[in-house]
Amino acid sequence: MAAFVRSLVLALMVSRFINIMASDDDPYDAICSPIWGYFPDCAEYLGGLTHHLPKKCCHGIRKLNEIAKKAKKGPKVVCFCIEAYMVPQDFHLKPSRIKKLPKKCHTDIRFPISETMNCSFD
Repeated sequence: MAAFVRSLVLALMVSRFINIMASDDDPYDAICSPIWGYFPDCAEYLGGLTHHLPKKCCHGIRKLNEIAKKAKKGPKVVCFCIEAYMVPQDFHLKPSRIKKLPKKCHTDIRFPISETMNCSFD
């Protein structure tokens, strides 16, 4: 039952995201595909699946920062896409690793990222 509720909440959030971020000629996949290409290398480390931070993760964080800086509502776009990537997998990030990421990658993080990836902010 919890998985169904979680899936329903995700569907509602994705629907809201599409209404907020996408125009008629800019489908959801086109918005999130670049973000989904950069985040998986970090997800394994941030989720505790690997102890070694891949170099590709830091490169991905820099690219996600660029998207967050350049795109309209960029930080929210990045957050929603990461959330959409993680929620169906019931994947959680480790707060201690999130906290260490900026120092390990020698960069700030310009988009929200947390253990629960709640992007319903204004």
